Amino acid sequence: MTDFGGAAPAVAIFDNYWGATLAFARSLGHKGVPLHFYGSGAGRWSRYCTRRFSCPPIDNADEFLPWLRDRVRGGDISRVAPTTDLIAFYVSALREEFAQEVQRTVAPLAEIVNCLIKTRFSAISAAAGHPQLAALAPDTLEGAVAAASVLGYPLMLKPNSHLGVGVFERGALILNETDLRRRFRRYDASPGQERVAAAYPELMWPLLQRYIPSARNRVYSVSGIKDADGGILTAALSYKQEQWPPDVGVSTVQIGYEDARILEAGLQIVNQVLSRGIFEVELLADGNALYAIDLNPRAFGFLELDIARGCDLPWLWYRSTIEPPAPEPLPLPRASIDARHWLMHIMTVLAQPFSGTGATLNGERRDSRRSRQSVSMLGSWSDPLPMLISNVYLLRHPRYLLRAQVASLRASRRPE
Repeated sequence: MTDFGGAAPAVAIFDNYWGATLAFARSLGHKGVPLHFYGSGAGRWSRYCTRRFSCPPIDNADEFLPWLRDRVRGGDISRVAPTTDLIAFYVSALREEFAQEVQRTVAPLAEIVNCLIKTRFSAISAAAGHPQLAALAPDTLEGAVAAASVLGYPLMLKPNSHLGVGVFERGALILNETDLRRRFRRYDASPGQERVAAAYPELMWPLLQRYIPSARNRVYSVSGIKDADGGILTAALSYKQEQWPPDVGVSTVQIGYEDARILEAGLQIVNQVLSRGIFEVELLADGNALYAIDLNPRAFGFLELDIARGCDLPWLWYRSTIEPPAPEPLPLPRASIDARHWLMHIMTVLAQPFSGTGATLNGERRDSRRSRQSVSMLGSWSDPLPMLISNVYLLRHPRYLLRAQVASLRASRRPE
């Protein structure tokens, strides 16, 4: 527990079943910060939950945004944990409604949009002189076929952003023109997100991107937090060794790593695009070239790894909303730690014999695993109930999870 010298301001956490939310709750709750959970999910069963409230569906911008504005104006909500793209977007849209000490920690809406929409992020990075991975954003099927002939197969088809279309649009690895013609389509706006989709019409069409094989098990992440006045407060480097599904999924095994060149490249990107807040920039390596492919201006799924390595981003974020942080030397994060989404990792291991990819996952040696400490991405035994509920929630359709993993692993072999 931490002595705040008075009543600590509460943090609103919009509940779900994902790792970033549970990590935020554990970090802040352990230090005595009051946590108010809104909506349904596993977090509301946390030992650190102070109060529970209902709220409109978060995906429904027409209902949720006015509701959040009223709660901020009325003083019921003063701080919102930035745990998802939509929450970061909403809070930034309401930035002027927050008190000055909180407002200084919220990035302007233009910056959030430039991070979350990949074509805008790429354009800003290119203008700053950073190498760009070849990508095109056609808005017709024939335009996509022509773009693919320039990029070459295989290639990645992915949403330009999860804004407007929802988090379940994951994209796919495209192997040939037949595959492209079958998968390329205009996205439907996610229910409740029609206004967001109309404001940013480029969200409705997928992005085509050159495929780099290392993306399967070596996507680097530079993560940390930046202050509007003090700059980068802390940062760490890790890489995604396993993801679900392969090539287009979220990290299920994230490994702490050390490389000054990659860390510096990621921080240069952040400093060009984002002025403040928690961040995670993803980079692909192709020879000596490093390509930034995503910048998430909010908490991320392997947040527990950064906390375990000594970069407690939720706590630094919270302190920054109370007073500007004093400059201090950046900590040197420990590298010999990894984070695992154990359920999805087990699904991947179970899928291996049926996919023909071999018994050793991504070539990872057993002795290298023994030399590292592992933490769970999805909750902690120190706060067990949310962790158990989240894993049970994911197990609602186990056969679907396994079939999807087998199919994705088989497809991911074919380009090699």
